[in-house]
Amino acid sequence: MQAATVLIDSFIKIIKESQLLNSSCQAIRAYESKNLPVPIKKTYFSFSAVESKLFYSADENGNKTEINSIRIAVNCFIPLSKSPAVTYTLTESVLNLLMKSNKDIVSFTVGKTEYDSDVDAFRINSELHYQTEKQV
Repeated sequence: MQAATVLIDSFIKIIKESQLLNSSCQAIRAYESKNLPVPIKKTYFSFSAVESKLFYSADENGNKTEINSIRIAVNCFIPLSKSPAVTYTLTESVLNLLMKSNKDIVSFTVGKTEYDSDVDAFRINSELHYQTEKQV
């Protein structure tokens, strides 16, 4: 999962540099902020690797192709005092920014808003799909 770790670090850096999020929002690596206040007071975009695959295929000429596919979960945690609809739009904007900044992101999905009792907040589950292909 080394490639996924590097990718997540680059996503967080892109978000911070873009200034898309204000001081009440933060991009973090999942599981690194173990002591988040409950209930949360900020909006958090939490990144974690879901799956990392490396596989090979051959084209009609017998040339070997290496395909690296990574799925990254992007969970957005929203304080109950904030509008989930506004944050849903912000989540789409964040994922769109990442997709435009990296040609190897092939798609993203933004899920429905749910209540997360662990952090006493709303949660929007999203996912980025990254894929590279090269001749070896």
